Amino acid sequence: MSGNESSEMESAIYQVALSLEGREARLRFLDRIYLPGDPAKEEMISLLDLSEASSEYFCDADDHRVRIARQLLSDNQVPVGGAGELVGMEEEKPGSILGRYRIIGLIGEGGSGVIYEAEQEAPIRRRVAVKVLRHGLDSKSILARFESERQALAMMDHPGIAKVLDAGTTDGGQPFFVMELLKGERISTYCDSKKLTIRERVDLFIQICNAIQHAHQKGIIHRDIKPSNVLVDCLEDGTHSPKVIDFGIAKATGGRRIGSETVFTSHDQFLGTPVYASPEQFDVTRLDTDTRADIYSMGVLLHELLTSCTPLAPEQIQGLGKSKLHRKMLDMEVVRPSVRLATEEKPALAEISKNRGAEPAQLIHAIRGDLDWIVLKAIEKDRNRRYQTINGLAMDLGCFLNNQPVLARPPSRVYLAGKFIRRNRLGVGLAATLVLFLVTALMFTTVLYRRAEHSRDLQSRLRKTAEAARKEENRLRMQAVARANVSRVAMLLDQGRIDEADVLRQEYPISSIEPSLEAATVFRSLGDWNARAGRMDQALPCYRLLLQANRFDQPDKVLRGVDLLVIGAAFIESSPEEYRSYRLEILHTHMPPRGAVQAEHLMKFCLLGHAGKDVLEMLRPVAEILGKSRESGYHAWDALAMSLYHLRSGDPGAAMEAGHAGIRDPLIKSTCQAAIHATMAMACRERGDAAEADKQMSAAAEILKKNTGRDPIPGQPADGFWWDRSIAKSLVRECRRKSGISGP
Repeated sequence: MSGNESSEMESAIYQVALSLEGREARLRFLDRIYLPGDPAKEEMISLLDLSEASSEYFCDADDHRVRIARQLLSDNQVPVGGAGELVGMEEEKPGSILGRYRIIGLIGEGGSGVIYEAEQEAPIRRRVAVKVLRHGLDSKSILARFESERQALAMMDHPGIAKVLDAGTTDGGQPFFVMELLKGERISTYCDSKKLTIRERVDLFIQICNAIQHAHQKGIIHRDIKPSNVLVDCLEDGTHSPKVIDFGIAKATGGRRIGSETVFTSHDQFLGTPVYASPEQFDVTRLDTDTRADIYSMGVLLHELLTSCTPLAPEQIQGLGKSKLHRKMLDMEVVRPSVRLATEEKPALAEISKNRGAEPAQLIHAIRGDLDWIVLKAIEKDRNRRYQTINGLAMDLGCFLNNQPVLARPPSRVYLAGKFIRRNRLGVGLAATLVLFLVTALMFTTVLYRRAEHSRDLQSRLRKTAEAARKEENRLRMQAVARANVSRVAMLLDQGRIDEADVLRQEYPISSIEPSLEAATVFRSLGDWNARAGRMDQALPCYRLLLQANRFDQPDKVLRGVDLLVIGAAFIESSPEEYRSYRLEILHTHMPPRGAVQAEHLMKFCLLGHAGKDVLEMLRPVAEILGKSRESGYHAWDALAMSLYHLRSGDPGAAMEAGHAGIRDPLIKSTCQAAIHATMAMACRERGDAAEADKQMSAAAEILKKNTGRDPIPGQPADGFWWDRSIAKSLVRECRRKSGISGP
């Protein structure tokens, strides 16, 4: 490579590196250009550092020079213009004529001109605003800048940007241009005076974005967006009409020109308002400010509309030169708007919230999240990470208003993944297409498979339900037939038609009926019939079903009736194990009894066989109930129950006393008398009186010998039922067993 070519290459590398933001970005660029250890790389780094240092030095020197000049001229009461030129004091007076326009009064002053309210009389009569170049600001650069503003406004046609209506020159040779007259307030003042909510402020801000986007599309960068350059008026229909004004320092993009002269901005000259300006506008090493500078200023404006303050307070930058301002902005830690509000003093926060029609907590909650991230993205120090167009900012704010996800979010793994995808677009695109195809096919197959499985499951459930319904129908039909026929058997037994009942019973056995309250009478009738006939093996199944049926009935009904004694008599004679199990069930479910009758039935049933301490302890309340009836004298069956209780409790004397009281009952039945004699015989045996025990047992045996065990016959003396005789027989049998006597 020749020397000239090498020099041109080094110059190109230097220009590209100088255009990058930050020393780290420049070092990364040089790492890709030079080999490791290349002396040319170190020389280029040193040259870049020196360039930045020298630019800062000259820039600070110029700031110092301007401050001294301002001070000196201020002492002599001579105003200084924005670029340091002297400004004359002459102004247009009310009533002065500028071409077709008559001056009415002063509206305000801009950086290079004075704005008057004027009246046009021909060809139409209307009020307008006239901006006239200041007297004394007639340098080539100022004239060019004034012409640029006029041409920039003339190029744009948007309801959010002030329109240029005419242009001309005063009699003194000062250029002016005529704009529509705006009566609005600066946007921050307007929003506070109207108490606009956060959503209303965002909606108004989107209108301003649309106006700035129109300027950018025309190739114009405003470069001085701030509240005083956005005026808002309230129309008759209540809508808000914002207007962007003051394009005095506007810049063309893409090589365009504004006006007939090209405006050059020196590298050490700053244009704009520092609090609202982007970091790159302070960077003395850069010349390529673009539309993203306006996006930063819009972000600061949005921050102020939300919180009534800017990210960088004016007092923080007071007295700083451009280079120090640039460094200050790069080093500044940006705080989220919601956090900034949360740190405000309570009175100030209350006033800010009141101006936004919300409570402090509601205001912070409304800003936290989406609006935080939108503002932070708009005021990113690195312009490559800001919104790349003002339209992108407006779209994100629109998503916020419509409760849709916004694009702004803090850097995350998703952001890094996006970087990787951009570096490998082709491979990632092919892989994503393949994965999408496979996932779609898998999802489609899975849906079809699940539908088929669901269909099979549904068919299986329906088939099982139908089979269960058929089985249940057959069972209910068979139950109905069996219950009807067994009920008929019971009816025949009551009528004494024994032979017919027996034939029918054999055809429809009782085991085919499920226990229920309706079937309890049938179980009882067939059980009693078999028990009276001495067929206890056939009676037991009937009483087992009766037991199950009684579980559906009320406990006191079971205790009041004779079912308890009937089942107890059958079990104690043929199945002692079932008797003991049933006794525990009765004690746990039918306690306490109500009245002496229930107490007598419960006590007598529970003490037919041997009873342990746990059973006796549970029966103590029952004994107390029966003991109260002793005041009027024991009835025979009560006396038997109490005699058994004292016998099982180990008190033979009390058992004898209760037994004698029962024997004295004139209405005693023979079966009850036999049972009492058997109980007294066991009590005498425990007392050691063998002779008396034998006497009592003989009396019980003699009574049972005469008793046939038949049920009472109407009109004849009643000796008791079969179960009463069965109870007496079980007690006589127990007495003989304890005496060592064999026999039934």
